[in-house]
Amino acid sequence: MVTRPAAKVLICFYSRYGTTARLAEAIAEGACMIPPDEVRIRRIPDIEPDEVIRQDARWWRARAELAETYPEPLLEDLAWSNAVILGSPGHFGSMAAAVKYWLERTLSPWRQDEIEEKAGAAFTSTATAHGGSEATIFSLLTALMHLGFVITPSGYVLPRLGSNQCPYGATAVTGADHEFPPTATELAAARSLGFRVSHVARCLLAGQEMESFRRRHQYLVAGPSE
Repeated sequence: MVTRPAAKVLICFYSRYGTTARLAEAIAEGACMIPPDEVRIRRIPDIEPDEVIRQDARWWRARAELAETYPEPLLEDLAWSNAVILGSPGHFGSMAAAVKYWLERTLSPWRQDEIEEKAGAAFTSTATAHGGSEATIFSLLTALMHLGFVITPSGYVLPRLGSNQCPYGATAVTGADHEFPPTATELAAARSLGFRVSHVARCLLAGQEMESFRRRHQYLVAGPSE
């Protein structure tokens, strides 16, 4: 019997009121459907000071609940994983500041090639269907590209174009006051994304020898600029 490598999926997200966290849980369900695949879910912490967060009672309560449920991501989590799925609510058509701050701290391991050649994907939640979800996902995927990830889009969950789906990553519409939880369709698309990322991660693990060849072959390695 042939044993296959296990996907180790790290789901890193920022969530202010909990919607993005619900998507993260659904993605995790899909990512670990086939044993022995493993998942770690980590919440990126707020960067706003307490006096700012305390002015929003709902945010203050949600932060405590989310912090109790999800540990903060560590650089060791990146080294452990062979796939990373980033999540963030859309803020002005881009990732939340907390996510960008956390990403910038990955510079050191990135230069050491420790997080290159992993599967990467993204998910988001926005107030409206046209509230910047695609732009937010692109901002997350662009960061993963810079870090050397192999991008894994969600594609359309069948039936194609049967609902308001996004082919770039998992999304949810929250409403202006974040009153709407993710729908059954949105959660299904999130689970599908998690499953697909695990599958791609396993394929990349199976082809590790080819990646090692790419890194050392003289015709495939860019030298210093002349």
